[in-house]
Amino acid sequence: MGSEEPYHRELFAALEQIWEVQHLTPRLSLRGWLPEFGHRRGLNCVIPRGAFSRHRWLVRLLAPLVERRLLRTYGQADALIITDPYFWPYAIHFRSLASVIAYHVFDDYAAYPYVRLDQEKLLARHADLIFTVSRGLAEVLRDRYGLEESRFHIIPNGIPEAWLPPELPPHPAPPPELLPADFRPLIGIIGVIGTRIDLQPIVQAHDGLPELRWLFVGPVRCQVPGLAHLQRSPRCRFVGAQPYESLQAYFASVDAAVLPLTDDDINPCSSPVRFFSQLPTGQPILYTGTCDQIAETPHLAYHCADGQALMATLERLAAANFRDGRADVRHRFATGCTWEKRAAAMADDLTMALESGRPAPVLR
Repeated sequence: MGSEEPYHRELFAALEQIWEVQHLTPRLSLRGWLPEFGHRRGLNCVIPRGAFSRHRWLVRLLAPLVERRLLRTYGQADALIITDPYFWPYAIHFRSLASVIAYHVFDDYAAYPYVRLDQEKLLARHADLIFTVSRGLAEVLRDRYGLEESRFHIIPNGIPEAWLPPELPPHPAPPPELLPADFRPLIGIIGVIGTRIDLQPIVQAHDGLPELRWLFVGPVRCQVPGLAHLQRSPRCRFVGAQPYESLQAYFASVDAAVLPLTDDDINPCSSPVRFFSQLPTGQPILYTGTCDQIAETPHLAYHCADGQALMATLERLAAANFRDGRADVRHRFATGCTWEKRAAAMADDLTMALESGRPAPVLR
């Protein structure tokens, strides 16, 4: 049960190259309360509203009907992967759909006021496997819900295999047509601008290093301190949201990349897609704030404690023409970070959880 987010779409597309994958897309409707007649396998499944209610008594009441319709439409599978706490009943009331129930979680939902943690608690406690994108997130869920360490499996975010050049390019690629070719040295900030981003260190480096040019790729979700100052600068370009498939051209074109993270929110236990996406072409990566997963690989990225440290590191890199001798290391590390490698690791963990001697799993 995936979403349209790149980290789900790409992961499950890669998993589909290993096993048969089917997405569960039942439709919640008032019609779901009406009887169904005939065999409807393979057609869209209509189930009553309330099947995933926060009211456990209502879910229990509807469970036999819902489970019967899901089985009739989708059949049984070896494994069911749930990606949202909203679908917690699959782990308790609809278990006959699959031999193994897994929960794939990519965020600490305590940061989302619209997510009910009591639903995630039910899901996490009844899932056979829990896939988290970072070790830090696994520790958070383990402590919050009192879970066994053995049920956690770390599957970080990744990159499309097509983004890996066969050989490390000697220079950054030409910038996309939205930018003039001489808009350099180019520092990239690629990703959503929102509450998890701290632009104040960027402002300090921007003002202190007038020779640098700055590229911002991604939607602006809210006004954060420093944003208006940067938007007014002729040395900054904001190109807005771009399709995921086209982002590699931007990652490949910068001289260096900065991840201006905050110290709080979910950043400490996150798995930043923007970090892995910058690795294939080898340019220097700098980050502010706190991210434990990036900190585990200090040879790949420079941690800058504040704006002064960011400015000093960029100044040192610029003096060396942004060649820091680590490009090959980043490129080699990226070869192990593809969605195909992540999917293979997930498939191995699911296989170990299944009974021995079973045929190749069919996943949902």
